[in-house]
Amino acid sequence: MIRFYAHTAELPNGTRDPDLDHWQRLSTHLRNVSALAKKFAEPLRLDEEAQIAGLLHDLGKYAERFLSRLRNPAIHGLNHWAAGAAYAAQLKALTVAFAADGHHTGIPALHDGEAGTPLKTTVADFGDSARRLELTGQCPEDTGTLLSRFERDGLKLPHYSPRPIQKDQWFEESLRTRMIFSCLVDADFLDTEAHFNPVQTSERRTPGLQPERALQILQDHLTSKSGSGAVITLRQQLLKDCIEAAFKPPGLFTLTAPTGSGKTLSSLAFALQHIVHHNARVPEADPRRFRRVIVVIPFTSIIEQTARVYRELFELEFGPDCVLEHHSAVAPRERKEDQGRDAEEERLRRARLAAENWAAPLVVTTNVQFFQSLFSNRPSDCRKLHNIGRSVVLFDEVQTLPTCLVPSLLSSVSLLVRDYGVTAVFMTATQPAFASTGNALPYGWTPVEISSNPGAMAETLRRTNIILPKQQEEIAWPELAAKLTAVPQALCVVNTTRDARELFKQVRKTEPSACFHLSARMCPAHRQEKLEEIRRRLDPGISESCRLVSTQLIEAGVDVDFPVAFRALGPLDSIIQTAGRCNREGLHTSPCPVTVFRPKDGGHLPKGYEQVMKITESFFSRFDQAQSRIHQPSFYARYFAELYGLLGPESFKNDPVFAACQEFNFPKAARECQLVGNETRAVLVKWKRGTDLAEKLRVQKHLTGAECREAQCYSVNLYQGEFFDAQAKGYLYQPAEDWDFWVWNSDYDEDLGLGHLDAANYCL
Repeated sequence: MIRFYAHTAELPNGTRDPDLDHWQRLSTHLRNVSALAKKFAEPLRLDEEAQIAGLLHDLGKYAERFLSRLRNPAIHGLNHWAAGAAYAAQLKALTVAFAADGHHTGIPALHDGEAGTPLKTTVADFGDSARRLELTGQCPEDTGTLLSRFERDGLKLPHYSPRPIQKDQWFEESLRTRMIFSCLVDADFLDTEAHFNPVQTSERRTPGLQPERALQILQDHLTSKSGSGAVITLRQQLLKDCIEAAFKPPGLFTLTAPTGSGKTLSSLAFALQHIVHHNARVPEADPRRFRRVIVVIPFTSIIEQTARVYRELFELEFGPDCVLEHHSAVAPRERKEDQGRDAEEERLRRARLAAENWAAPLVVTTNVQFFQSLFSNRPSDCRKLHNIGRSVVLFDEVQTLPTCLVPSLLSSVSLLVRDYGVTAVFMTATQPAFASTGNALPYGWTPVEISSNPGAMAETLRRTNIILPKQQEEIAWPELAAKLTAVPQALCVVNTTRDARELFKQVRKTEPSACFHLSARMCPAHRQEKLEEIRRRLDPGISESCRLVSTQLIEAGVDVDFPVAFRALGPLDSIIQTAGRCNREGLHTSPCPVTVFRPKDGGHLPKGYEQVMKITESFFSRFDQAQSRIHQPSFYARYFAELYGLLGPESFKNDPVFAACQEFNFPKAARECQLVGNETRAVLVKWKRGTDLAEKLRVQKHLTGAECREAQCYSVNLYQGEFFDAQAKGYLYQPAEDWDFWVWNSDYDEDLGLGHLDAANYCL
């Protein structure tokens, strides 16, 4: 009887091992992947379909030509995934068919062929003997022949009863499909890694969550910071509110509290206490137990800050792998050229195994990484999704979510809560009035507020006086620079990278050593180094001159405390966030000034941002007491209700991501889900450790998963237009031809970061 194999083996020198006893039997691989996928899916109650997907995903490898391909690397272009998809379609297991068909090249659309072959075409072609040869790369076997070999190998499919799916359930069914897909591809990646690289598998450490001990460490830390004063009292009240709310049933929550109120650690206390309380009610081996905490942050600028706080708390006790910091996609993704390739081809295997799967107990990530992965169709992006289930997810600064995608983004959160055991908390000082979107949210939106009195807390923590500009009043950069340098310490936040550079150059003329610039043109490690010096200068015990010009990345939770602040006119929530960097600790008894201004020479703004800014200005003009009410949550709610009324979709049907999901068009949904309005590409900069990583990639042609993670801290994101422009001008180079990974090879300024892109006007 012919023996069929899933994978070859490698000798220590990287060449193919001719000893078939070292190759992985196909039956072994299918059993392993099926068992692991089922295990991943049990907490999601998707184990039946995930188990079948694991058994069927490589059904096409029972073709004799695939066996020849393993023996002869010159044979290419074989499709071994269509067979499993075709048989799953026969079983009417649509989610399994999508998962099997997409586990190498991405989940296809059901009908639309714009982004690859749709599933219906693949199934039809496989059922036709002539078209099957072209589809599979000259493999003639039909599903009957392949299944007979499958069964002779001792494999058997469990019984499957098809589920009826109504048209109005296709959005939720698309999420279900991605979850099953996630379980399959993660299981496939891990079993492939265990075969090819058992040492790496043995070193893969995924410590389990220890919520009781973690909560005790956190509470001890918070107790050690006790003191007196209004700010401390209110932080203690917020912590008390969070602990009390943690005993409520799992579900959807909001946490409305002003900047500086201690949301970062109080919300973590909620998450840990919530997990402790609810896990105590189910047996230890029960898949319904909460497994991790995921913190979702709008900007990479504060990921490293938040992750560092968590590491300082927990790393000594739980080890370095307890906190995962995951933002830009540094590891290469699947490309069109990868179609037809498999795990035998080293570049693709390494690329896929470098993808994060969020198995850590505490994950810190970005809105972009979270939501774009949730709507992605790519294996490397979706690999992590099943680990979102049975988690407490803390969304910070939720007002940054794009209004046009509110139906799809919030509906996905609602379904994570309803169907996958997630407790979600939406946190901000400026809580958006999502409920006002009405018909645009088909799954509703009725969160429970955690704070016992957000209005009173905002009133007590009013530490600034926001001064709005008069009608038509403008200010030029030299005049503004004079105002900044007239005081020893001041913060100014502007709307674009060009504006930040122009103003910085003006301010730097006076006491250059005390002038700082922050923008996303600097890599995270560089920004962190600057922030450390800024915080040192701002320390009340040191109090040296410090003037900071920044883009809005400073606004989302970056922990700095200036006595004076200026903010270019922008959205209301941005103004409030800048105010949160002024008198943050309440050290000044009288409210400190936050002056809002119109820049006379400001750069061109992206259309959407400029539209929101004009709505904000109109909103201010219609309230005589806007300046005195601007800190109140009720004022924010009214503002956001008006904003969504003007810019938000009237129905979920107007949301392009939602509409694509309802058509089972997975590639289109992934394409449309762009949270920053334009897809970005990460480029590694040769600044300090980034230089070493770039050189290693050039010499060894790949980075390990840990090095990819490290490279995040030395990378800058470029919009697609900027990326292609820089590429054309020779500012980028590709160290390893088979890795879609680029290094910045031009000017990188110690104060400003990337050079040669001064014409860009993006709000970063």
